[in-house]
Amino acid sequence: MSGRGGAPLKVRVRRLLVILPWLAERGSASLAEMSERFQLSERELVADLEQAAMCGLPPYLDELVDLYIDDDGVAHLGVPRFFVRPLRLTAPEGFSLLTAGRAALAMPGADPSGPLARALAKLEAVLGSDGMVLDLAQPAITGELVAAVDERAEVRVHYWSASRDELTDRCLRPRAVFSDRGRWYLLADDDRSGEERIFRIDRIVSCERTGERFEPRAVTVPTGDDWFDDLPGLSIATLRLPVADRWVVERFPVRSVTDDGDHLVVELPVASASWLRELLLRLGPATTVVSPDDWRGLGARAAAELLAARYAAD
Repeated sequence: MSGRGGAPLKVRVRRLLVILPWLAERGSASLAEMSERFQLSERELVADLEQAAMCGLPPYLDELVDLYIDDDGVAHLGVPRFFVRPLRLTAPEGFSLLTAGRAALAMPGADPSGPLARALAKLEAVLGSDGMVLDLAQPAITGELVAAVDERAEVRVHYWSASRDELTDRCLRPRAVFSDRGRWYLLADDDRSGEERIFRIDRIVSCERTGERFEPRAVTVPTGDDWFDDLPGLSIATLRLPVADRWVVERFPVRSVTDDGDHLVVELPVASASWLRELLLRLGPATTVVSPDDWRGLGARAAAELLAARYAAD
């Protein structure tokens, strides 16, 4: 789903999580200053602020965000009354807000010591951080790709495909940069396949602009467990793994999960046997493949091949 400004709704919400606390702390700022700080065109910025100005609480009479832009191109933000009341969140709501806020702090213009960061620190202190790891460090090339998205600039990349263990050269038309489960991704039109594809940014070895431009197009950034729904040739593997290895469910999209107390039975989308092989090696012998039959012995075969290679090297 895309908003009026052209960017996916998820991206626009994250932008506002950065922009609004910054503006609220200052009270007012020019569109030119904000455009430069948050790496947005003034048109995109105005669209986002207009969207925020329509937010509030029912019945929407005097409980709207006090936000407007004057004739001189200066945005003004007052603190609405409903923000001065104590905020009551359930634990899941709190962790969801914390996750979204941490992701927003990785976006252009975010102040690591600003009001959003301070609010998140207070929220984390209340919730506790045990067992919760948010690894959102950006690969160095991320900013360059964000700029390519904004400027609709085609890029040529050298990309490592983990499923085939090969490097390929591709011309991409970047459509969106987003993060999910602690990693950063690029959604782009790919000349090699002729389709819209998703690329892990940390696997882009090099990137340069071709000098070509392209027309804008609305795109939908995948969320949750919808990741691989449209990929051709996708297989589903059913794994039985110890509860202690629940990180698999938290890190990768899954179709279903059942818990019998000691083990999880997980239906996991698999793009290639080589990817599953590496995962099984990491999980160890306590994890078994329930289906399909062709992959039941994949983990044991992979371990045997690895040991044979090591002894041969010795």
